[in-house]
Amino acid sequence: MNLEKMMETYKRENSVTPREEKILETIQKSKEIVMEVQSENTMSYTEFLFSQFRLIRKRWWMLQAMLLVLVFLIMPSLKDTTYFMRMLGVASVFFIVMIIPEFWRNKESNSCQIEVTCLFSLRQIYSARIFLIGIVDIVMLTIFLTVACINMKMQFTDLLVQFLFPMVIAAGICFVMLNCSLLNEATSIVGCFLWGGIWWGITMNNAIYGNIVVPIWIMLFVFAICFLFCAVYKTIHGCNRFLEVSCYEITNG
Repeated sequence: MNLEKMMETYKRENSVTPREEKILETIQKSKEIVMEVQSENTMSYTEFLFSQFRLIRKRWWMLQAMLLVLVFLIMPSLKDTTYFMRMLGVASVFFIVMIIPEFWRNKESNSCQIEVTCLFSLRQIYSARIFLIGIVDIVMLTIFLTVACINMKMQFTDLLVQFLFPMVIAAGICFVMLNCSLLNEATSIVGCFLWGGIWWGITMNNAIYGNIVVPIWIMLFVFAICFLFCAVYKTIHGCNRFLEVSCYEITNG
C-alpha cells in the first residue's frame, strides 16, 4: 500500500502537461528530418531517365534496326516495281508492331502497382518510357531515311507518303488501344495489321492513290501526327486509370 501511495504521489509531483506549441514544433522538426532524408535518396531526373532506359528491353530495338536494314537491302531490287510501295507500307507497320510488347508489358503484368510506390509518379514513368522509345526510334528512322534518300536518290516526300504516313497511323492505333482497359496486346497487333491491309489496298488502287497530290499527302500526314499526339496524351494522362481498374479487379476478383 505504501508503495502504491508513493507511486501516486510521484505521478502527481512529476506530471507533465503537454504544450500545444511544443507538440507542433516537434511535428515540424520531424517533417524536416523526413524531407531531408528523402532529398538525399531522391535521384535526379537524368538518373531517373537512365534507370528507365535500363528497364526497357533492348531486343525490340534490335529487331526494329534489323527490319530497317532488311528493307534497305531489298529496296534496290523493288524500286521500279509495283511491290515497292506495298513493301514500304507493310515494313512501317511491322516497325510499330515490334515495339508493342514493350508498351503493353506494364499493363498486362500489373507492374503499375509497384511503380506507383516510387518517388516519381506513374505518369512520369509512362512519359519517360514513351520519350525514350520515341527518341531511339526517331534516331533509327532519321538514319534510315537519310541513307535511303542519298543512296537510292529518293525524294523525301515519297518516303513520307509510303513509309512515315502508315507508320504514324499504326502508332496512333497502338496508343488508342493501349488506352482502352478492355483490350489486350494481341488486339493492338491485329488493329495495326488491319490498318496495314487497308494501306495495302490504297496503294494498289491507282484511282485513289494516283490522284492524291503532294499537298493533300502533307495535310494527311499532319493529321496523322495530330492523331498520334492526341493518342499519346490520353495514354499518359489515363495511366492512373489503369492502376485503379487493376486494383479494383484484384480487390473484387
